[in-house]
Amino acid sequence: MTRILLFACAVVLSGIASSQVLAKVDDAELTWDDVIYMIGGEQNAEYLGVTSEASAEEILQSWVREELLVRAAVESGLESDPEVSRALEQARRQILLEAYMYKLVDGIQPSRLEVENYVDQWLETYKKRIHVQHIVVDDYNLAASILARIRAGADFSALASQYSIGPSAENGGDLGWIVRGQSGYMEFDEAAFRLDDGEVSDVVKTDAGYHIIKVLESAPLDPEPTLDDITEMVTMELTQAMQEEVLMQKVDSLRQYHDITLYPERFLEKF
Repeated sequence: MTRILLFACAVVLSGIASSQVLAKVDDAELTWDDVIYMIGGEQNAEYLGVTSEASAEEILQSWVREELLVRAAVESGLESDPEVSRALEQARRQILLEAYMYKLVDGIQPSRLEVENYVDQWLETYKKRIHVQHIVVDDYNLAASILARIRAGADFSALASQYSIGPSAENGGDLGWIVRGQSGYMEFDEAAFRLDDGEVSDVVKTDAGYHIIKVLESAPLDPEPTLDDITEMVTMELTQAMQEEVLMQKVDSLRQYHDITLYPERFLEKF
């Protein structure tokens, strides 16, 4: 079965034209360009180990087998099967979504100076790990009220268990030991890693909600990451943050052109 459906493959034939037909089934044609697309780039062709005309023919036969089976599936009416139709539509949505997001963020990345400035400011935070608790809620006023109670001496763990909407609530908000980049939110990391042991943050906003963060203890990383390691991580984090900002701005701009209605109470009823 796996061998029949295997055409994630290519033929290594030197000098072949990209548009030259390699195989045909009725009106369907396979070209070198098609092959390169299927395997994710010409750099992957070498891994197929095609060394003879016989092995090249077997690769092409795998595409023929796949094409014959796909045609048989279409002719049998499978496309109209509800489950198949739903899966096809989901695949179409995912492909369009990923292609459009890539188009929006293509080329967006921090400058070398931006990376260097960030590293200079936050260098020490990448050299340690911290043991943290947090409380996350979806309302700023509630977060501010909880923080006031903590400042007045209320138990952090008890309030986390009572109010936090995060999965760590059942553990009193305990996230365990984390390093920079692990939370997934730069705003969270910047607030958490500047705290001293036992210190509690102000209210911190991320896409997940409004957080109150407490550092229980901290320790240096062993081995300590190199400057190159830290620079690479900062570049990745800043790139992701910049791209997410562009995406969110686009989503916000699109909202004005559409009628949007949410029924969270109906969704909640399913649980």
